Parts: sequence; C-alpha cells; structure tokens
Amino acid sequence: MTLIIGIKCKDGIVMGSDGAATLGTMGQRTIVQPIKKLEIISKSIILGVSGPIGIGQIFNGVIKNLWDKNKFHDKKESYEAMEFLRDSLWEHVSPEFQNASIAKKAIGNIALTSAICSTLIAIPISKKIRLFQFNQQCSPEEATENLPFVSIGSGQQIADPFLAFLRWIFWRNELPSLEDGILTVLWTLQHAIRTNPGGVSDPKQIITIKKENNKYKIYEFQEKELQEHSEEIYDIEKYLSDYPLKLKGDINSKEKIPDFQIK
Repeated sequence: MTLIIGIKCKDGIVMGSDGAATLGTMGQRTIVQPIKKLEIISKSIILGVSGPIGIGQIFNGVIKNLWDKNKFHDKKESYEAMEFLRDSLWEHVSPEFQNASIAKKAIGNIALTSAICSTLIAIPISKKIRLFQFNQQCSPEEATENLPFVSIGSGQQIADPFLAFLRWIFWRNELPSLEDGILTVLWTLQHAIRTNPGGVSDPKQIITIKKENNKYKIYEFQEKELQEHSEEIYDIEKYLSDYPLKLKGDINSKEKIPDFQIK
C-alpha cells in the first residue's frame, strides 16, 4: 500500500510519499515496515515506484545507468525523454508480465500483483525539470501547468480529490511556489494517513528538486524541518473548525473545538 505525490511548481518539483512497506505472500499480508519510497539517483533525479519493491530496485538501476552514461543528453523535447524512458522501463516490466501470465494458470490473478507498478520521475531534460508518470504498462504522461499534480499508489483515490481541492483554494490559476507545493504534499499525506483504512502511514518523506546557479539541487527534508509547515496546516484546520462559530458571533462559546494533532 503506497501513496506517492508529485507537484510541478514555478521553481521546481516537490515529491512526497508515505513510509509503509507491506510485505506478504500469495496476496496475504504479513507485516508492515517503515521504508523510504523516494530514491535520489546520481544527485539529479527523484524516483518513486508504487508496486513490487524489486521492480523499483530494477528501475533505480536502469535509470542510474542511463543517466550516468549521458543517454539523455540528446533528448531535447519532453516526448523524446518519455518515449526513451517508456521503452527502457518496459524492457524490464514486460518479462514480469510474461512470467505472471504463466503463473496465473496455477495461482490465479494474484500472480499479476508481482508485475503491476506505477512510477513517478522528476528529471532534468534539456535544462528544464520535468515530472513524468508511467502507468502499469509504462505509458507516460507529463505534469503540466494545466494539470500540475499527480499521485500514484493505493492512496490515490484519497489524494487526488484532496489535491484538486487544495489547488482550487490556494493556486487555481497558476503553478504553486515550491513552498506552497511542500505544504500541499505534506497536507495531502497527512489527510491520506488519517483517513486511509490501512496501509498508508508514517513516516512521511518529502524531497524537492530545483535549478540553482545552473545546477540542479535536490533536498530531502528531515521531520523537524517540516514542523513549520505542520503548524501552518494546524492553523488552517483550526480556523476552518472555528469558522461556524465565527459566523454565529460565538467564537468564545464553550462548545468544544476539535483538537487537531500535528503529525
């Protein structure tokens, strides 16, 4: 169970994820363990994979090898990079589907779970930072100004409506700043963890990538560094909680206001 979020911002990309890895066998869950689901590749790329851990490890190695060998230098347009990544990733996903189709005859549709994954990649292409997503058959899509956010994983059904709500409220007519993107990702992760019936949980991970002095700077936030954003979320939620009483002119009422915890 996973939730990975990416937001295209005016000055970079924000990616975030929950931190629960569910282990199991034959469709039966055994344990949940804390894990970092976002990987920094060659100090230049952020990768997040929802699905089997092994496929994520393969994708990490494949993309690192391509980047380190400068295979992206001639990709001037987004579509060229997306096609190249699609073909490179599918080369490794395709055998998993073939094997799963054989195993399906013996163990049923559960075999397909070992092959199905979704991927988010923040990567510099032609001096611009791009945010790409690839679905289960590695079909690509780029985050744009018209649709600047994306989420993948089991928490997507909770995250997408909440992301759309926050976009409508805070930055409906433009891309968010990097700071607004961090707040949005953190708030969405908190919301999903609060409301998901199971499998999406702490610890949260948030990483940004931006261009600074003609270099790409990737930064992974520590939990204490997100405290200010958590407090801002608390203040907004508390304001909304108090709002009905403010309309009544009864903000000093003894009626109990929910005590939101900062997590």
